Amino acid sequence: MQDSFTLLELPHTFDLEACVLRGALLKGSLQWHPDRFALASAEKRAEAEERMASLNCAHEKLVDPLHRAEELLSLHGQALGNGTDQTSSPMFLMEMMEIKEEAEEAVQSGDRARLAIATASLRKDEQERIHAITLAFRDWEAAGRPDSQLDQLRGLVTEAVYVRRTLDGIRPIPQH
Repeated sequence: MQDSFTLLELPHTFDLEACVLRGALLKGSLQWHPDRFALASAEKRAEAEERMASLNCAHEKLVDPLHRAEELLSLHGQALGNGTDQTSSPMFLMEMMEIKEEAEEAVQSGDRARLAIATASLRKDEQERIHAITLAFRDWEAAGRPDSQLDQLRGLVTEAVYVRRTLDGIRPIPQH
């Protein structure tokens, strides 16, 4: 299976503008959209559907900067695991635990304002981390992609992913 960059015929780089990603998907669609194979054999139609699904999946992955960063790290032997990374600082992990507890208490008490504050704080943190990741990948690429910087990149991405998972895990307050 090809990586997302190769599927979309894009360079293996972090800095990809949304219009470039969209153009790559459009280019692939012009070649593989199943409608172009409506009169082809069942085998060719199935192939076109599979290719188009792969292109859509690759685009969806690369359009998100965190997923794009994860893909690049994986391509360089630094795939992120599913659990808590042992390299994250205890202070960071404690902060995330406190935010989770704050959000859960807000949900339990029905305090929408308190929940909004916790959620906004996480969203801001995520955006700041994505900005830091962007700068770090630019530096890494400008330096010729040295392996010595991969651990730092992996740490930044791991913590940003953790922030996103924390944000995604916050339950909304039920409507009454």
